[in-house]
Amino acid sequence: MGQIYVQDSLRKKKRAIKDALGNDILRYIAELLTNSDDSYRRLENQNIDSNKEKVIYIELKKEKRKSADNSDSYVLSVTDNAEGMTLETLERIFGTYGEDNAGGTQLHARGIFGQGASDVLRASAKEKRTALIETIKDNSVSKLYYNMDENLTPRINTEKVELSENRLNDYRNNLRIPQNGTKISFGIPANVKFTDKIKDNLAELIAKYPSFRYLLNQDNRKIIYVYEGKETIISSKEYQFKDENEIVKERFSFIYEGKSIDCELKLYLNENKKNDETNIIVCDENYSVFDNTMFDFQNYPSAQVVSGELIIKGLYNLCYEHLNAEEPDAIVRDNRTGFDTKNSFYIKLNKEIAPKIQEVLNENGKENKVTNLGNNKKFNEALKKLNKYMQKELNDVIPGGPGTSKEPPLEGIKFARNSASITIGKQYTLKLYINSNMISSEDKISIICEDSCIEVTPDMIDYNEDEIDNGLVIKNISIKALECTTDSAIIQAKVNNYLATIAIDVIDLDIHYPENGLEFYPNEISLAYNKSHSLKLYVDTNVIPLKSRIEIKCDGLEINNNIVTFDEDNLLNDEIAMLEIITTGGKVNESYEVIANYVDLTTEALITLIEPSRNENNGGGLIAGFKLEPNKNMSYQAYFNPHDHIIYINTENPINLRIMGDMSDKNPDKPSFTTEQIKYLCDIISSQAASLLVKRKNVKNGEINFDDFEDAVEQVQNLVQEHKNNIYQDLYSALSSKDI
Repeated sequence: MGQIYVQDSLRKKKRAIKDALGNDILRYIAELLTNSDDSYRRLENQNIDSNKEKVIYIELKKEKRKSADNSDSYVLSVTDNAEGMTLETLERIFGTYGEDNAGGTQLHARGIFGQGASDVLRASAKEKRTALIETIKDNSVSKLYYNMDENLTPRINTEKVELSENRLNDYRNNLRIPQNGTKISFGIPANVKFTDKIKDNLAELIAKYPSFRYLLNQDNRKIIYVYEGKETIISSKEYQFKDENEIVKERFSFIYEGKSIDCELKLYLNENKKNDETNIIVCDENYSVFDNTMFDFQNYPSAQVVSGELIIKGLYNLCYEHLNAEEPDAIVRDNRTGFDTKNSFYIKLNKEIAPKIQEVLNENGKENKVTNLGNNKKFNEALKKLNKYMQKELNDVIPGGPGTSKEPPLEGIKFARNSASITIGKQYTLKLYINSNMISSEDKISIICEDSCIEVTPDMIDYNEDEIDNGLVIKNISIKALECTTDSAIIQAKVNNYLATIAIDVIDLDIHYPENGLEFYPNEISLAYNKSHSLKLYVDTNVIPLKSRIEIKCDGLEINNNIVTFDEDNLLNDEIAMLEIITTGGKVNESYEVIANYVDLTTEALITLIEPSRNENNGGGLIAGFKLEPNKNMSYQAYFNPHDHIIYINTENPINLRIMGDMSDKNPDKPSFTTEQIKYLCDIISSQAASLLVKRKNVKNGEINFDDFEDAVEQVQNLVQEHKNNIYQDLYSALSSKDI
C-alpha cells in the first residue's frame, strides 16, 4: 500500500494568505507594532531599561519599481530599539509557523498565535515584494529574507552580516537602532486598500485605531511616523475616554470552566464615536486589546454615542491555555479580528454582559418614540404567520448516531444514521460521509429517493479538495417530508461501486434529533412575560437510557420540576424522547438561560420575556414583534435586534420617509396605515426576516461555501429573495384588510 502526503491546493494557500490579515493596512501595522511592544515588555519585566523611553518607528517609503498595473508601490517598516535577535533566534521563530514566541503567560506579551509577523511577510512574499527582517543583537547583525516558491511554499533565507565598526555605526544610523533592536519591512500587497487618502492620513488612522489605544498612550513609549522625511509623533490622547463622560463603572464576575472570571465594565458617552469608531474595547489587566465590539448592540439607536472598555482579568492567560491545550481552541479568532463568537467563552461572556449594556443603551435612548405594531391586531396575525414559516423552514439537522466516528467510512460512503423519523411539513439536513481516499473529487454522487412522500435535494453532489479533512468529506443533503409514510422511504447515495442507504419514516409528531444526545429545540425563543413558558427537551435514548434523571436549573425562573425522568410514554419513535419543561415568573425584557444536565452532557435554551401585545403574542417564535423607531442618525432602514428579537423599522430613514411619509403622528395605542404603507411594511419586514432565516439556516450550518466569495454572495441573495417572496405573501394576506 502506497503512502501519499496530502498537500493544500494552490488556491487554498492563496486564500489562506489573503484571509490571514485581509485588506486593512492597520491590521498589518498592528501585528508588527504589537511585536515591538511585546519586546519592550519583556525587557521591562526583566528590569532592563525600565525607565528608558521606548521608541518605535513606522516608516513609509515608495519603492523604486512599479506595481504590476504600473502604479506606485510602497514599503512599510516598523523599527524598535528593544531586544533584537540573534541569527539562531530568527531561524527558530520564523522557521516554525504558529509557535509560541511571545514569551508565554509570565511575560504578559500579546502575540499568542505565533504567526503575526509571519503573516505580514507571507502576504508580501506571495507577490514577490519586500519581506525583510534586519536585527541587531549585541553588535551582531542578522538578516532574514522571506520567500515563496511557485507553489507558495514559504522558505526563509538568513545571513549573519559581518561589518567593520565604522560600517556598523552607519548601518545602525540607517536603521535607527543605536544598540539592540529589529526592523521589519514589507511591501504593501495589492489586495490591501491603500488609497492616497489613507497614505496621507496614516498617522491619524493609527492614532484612532482602537487596538492601539493603550499602546499609544503609555508615557514611556514614543511612536514616530516617518514619511517623505517628515517625522510625526503619534498619540491617542485625543481619543482617550474622559472621566466626566463616564456613565457606568461596574465590577462583576462569572464562572467559566470552574474559575471565577473577574471583569470591570466602563461605559462613556462618546459624541465623537463616528470619527474614532470606538465600541467597547475588550482587554486584559495589562491592557492588551482583544476586541472592539458592541456585543450585537451596534444597531441600537443610542449605541452611536456610547463607547467603553471591558477589562477581563487573566484573559491573556485563558486564551494562551486554550491555544496550548491538548485539544486547542481559539477564544479569539486566528486572524486576530476579535472573539470567536461561537466559542463557549464568548457565549458565556455575552450572556453576562448583554443585560448591562442593554440597560445603559435603553436609558440613553428614551428620547426616541417607539410604536409597537403589535398594538394592531392584524400585525399579531402577521407575526404568527411569519414565525410559523420561519420554524418550518429552519432545517433540523439529523446528526450521526451513537458512536459516530469522524474517520472516513471504510465502506466509502455512508449516511449519518441508518434510519430516522422526520415530521411532515418540516425540512431536515441529512449528513453524508465520504471517504476521499476511495471516492475522488471528480466523481459524481447520485442521491435517489423514489418515494413521493419525501423531497430530496440535490440529486447529484460532488466535492472539492478544500473540503477534505483527514480523508473525510461531509456533505449536507436537504430532505423535506411531504406526507406521512406507511412503509419506510429509502434514500440512496450511489457512486461507482459504492452504495449508502437510509430508511426514513414521516410522522405527524414534531420530532428533533439532539446532536449530542440532549438538546432543547428550539433553543432560543421569545415569550410573553406574564405566562408560563414551555420548552421542549429532546433526548436520544441511545445516549441517555430510559428512566434516567436529568437535572433542570435556571436562575430567575421557577421550574415545574428540577429533576425530570422519562419513560416509554415520552418516546416519539424508537430512539427519540421529548420532555416538556415548564417555567414561570421572570421580568419583562429580561433573558433567562435554562440548563439541562445529564452526567457530562449539557444543553441550554435562552428565553427572552417580552411584553405581550394587546391581543395576541408571537406564540414563542424566533421573532417577537415589529416596532417603528425614529432615528435620524442611523442609516439603516430596518434591523433585527438579537437581544429582544424585535424587527425595528427606522421611520427617519430617508428611503422610508420617501415611501411611507411622516409616521410620527401614528397613534401608539392603535396604529393604522394606508394600503401603500402596508405594502411597504410587508416588503421591509419580509426582507429582514428572510435575511435572518438564511443566516440561521444556510450560513450558520455551513451550507454556503464562502471560499468562492462571489458565488456565495449570489447564493445568499437568491435564497433571501426566494424566502422574501414567500414571507411577503403571508404577511400581506394577514395585513391587507379594511380594518387595518
